[in-house]
Amino acid sequence: MSAVILQFPTRRVRAKAVADAVRHAALRLGYHPHNADFAAIIARRDFLEGRSSAARAISDMVDALSTAMRLMRAKGGAA
Repeated sequence: MSAVILQFPTRRVRAKAVADAVRHAALRLGYHPHNADFAAIIARRDFLEGRSSAARAISDMVDALSTAMRLMRAKGGAA
């Protein structure tokens, strides 16, 4: 899954874009909306605290969500 991050004027607006992208990706992967919101909060916090760029925050979280979903499906669980 790919993400396009535009050059928004403020970090806060970019942080919202990060959260929205992660939430959308999590929902498409089949996660419950509550879990998608939680993943979005974590990615947004990573970006705002300077631990990663916007694209890196999205990429890392989507990779983690994909891996977790793959493992859950292999074990017969649900998100």
